[in-house]
Amino acid sequence: MFITFCVLFLYQTVSLDAFTIANETNLRSHLFNGNYNANVRPEQMLTIRILFNLLTVNELNIKEQSFEVSGWLTMLWDDSRLSWKGDEYGGVNYIFASQTDLWRPALVISNAVKQFEIIEDEYTPLRIGNQGRITWEPPGIYKVSCTPDITYYPFDTQTCHLTIQSWGYNLLELNVSVLEKGINLKEFQENGEWDLIDSETKVGQSTDAKNDEYGQLLFCFTLRRKSQYYWLNMLLPVIVNSILTALVFALPAESGEKMGYSLTTLLSFAVLLTLISDKIPSTSTSTSIVVVYFSVVLVLGAMAVIFSTMVLGFYFRENDEPVPFYLRFLFKNIMGRLVCYKKCTESSNVVPYGLSENQPTEKQHTGSTIKRDMYLQREQTQLKLKSSSWVESEDDFDWKDISKVFDTFMLRLYILIITSSTAGFLAAGSLGG
Repeated sequence: MFITFCVLFLYQTVSLDAFTIANETNLRSHLFNGNYNANVRPEQMLTIRILFNLLTVNELNIKEQSFEVSGWLTMLWDDSRLSWKGDEYGGVNYIFASQTDLWRPALVISNAVKQFEIIEDEYTPLRIGNQGRITWEPPGIYKVSCTPDITYYPFDTQTCHLTIQSWGYNLLELNVSVLEKGINLKEFQENGEWDLIDSETKVGQSTDAKNDEYGQLLFCFTLRRKSQYYWLNMLLPVIVNSILTALVFALPAESGEKMGYSLTTLLSFAVLLTLISDKIPSTSTSTSIVVVYFSVVLVLGAMAVIFSTMVLGFYFRENDEPVPFYLRFLFKNIMGRLVCYKKCTESSNVVPYGLSENQPTEKQHTGSTIKRDMYLQREQTQLKLKSSSWVESEDDFDWKDISKVFDTFMLRLYILIITSSTAGFLAAGSLGG
């Protein structure tokens, strides 16, 4: 029991000696004496290793062409003037100092949007190890410029970068390099609009007017837009509206609702565009495929009104006015054949297959054999005469026929255009996503 008590006492004594105010005060007096100058860099050629710890992606603003993230930088460098033996100062192996007490690198965010200034934080202390290793971790919200490519919006993937550059010290005096992987995502929290699909760090250089080179680090972030919201609130209503536009040609001209229906679909699409216009990014560098698709649907809606007017004009034209040859040729021989249109009239003089008009009846054929009578009776039972049937009329092709052919042709044409344009839009969007 006595031995255990002595061991615990010695352990606590050593632990208490590891840090005392007196020990650290003596150490600071030794390090920051009159010989240390915070304006003098530690070495002639110094390397700063940097790691970016990403917390959140706050915003990627397409219209403002800006990218904002939150996180903190981890910077490491060595200063041999700030080294000591820990056992000489009661086991003190590290201390903290403010940015005004010692030399620190002059670094800037070279593509910053608002605050273009030297990175500094008077409230974040610098950690100094007994080997002269200095660690500084200033936090911040960084808003930088980013030039997006909206070609595949809203299925787009964007790459933005945050650039840290040495300011004042050229490559012969100060170099920047990557610490670990360059970007730490252990504390990263996902964004509601963007998925972070890749990140990397690149080492670069910049040259000033005097051809002096300066070290750069580019922290690159690749983001993919989450498109579920845009599917439900933007794309699906437009696709449905385009289908409704095509159905105007399925509405009979005699219903009296064709013109009102076409105008209603056009106005509804105009209202829809007004509601979603704020969501569509506007830049002059590229044109989005969704803008092209919406333009196609808008033109189809406007042309549907014009075509409906033509259909009604043909349908209600007086039949005593002859159909010009070129219209007859166009709508009957070309469009009519494309849509397989046949005008039919009623006839009551059709004789069933197997019988002729001059074929003798049963009364006229009293001398026939029993076998022939049974054959005729079987044929008459299997083939029932109809009072009327439909036959194609070659000569009678009036204005109403032109209207019906035009309606059918435009219905199929619109379905083809809308289907192909929608499929092309989705296929192009899959390339961007």
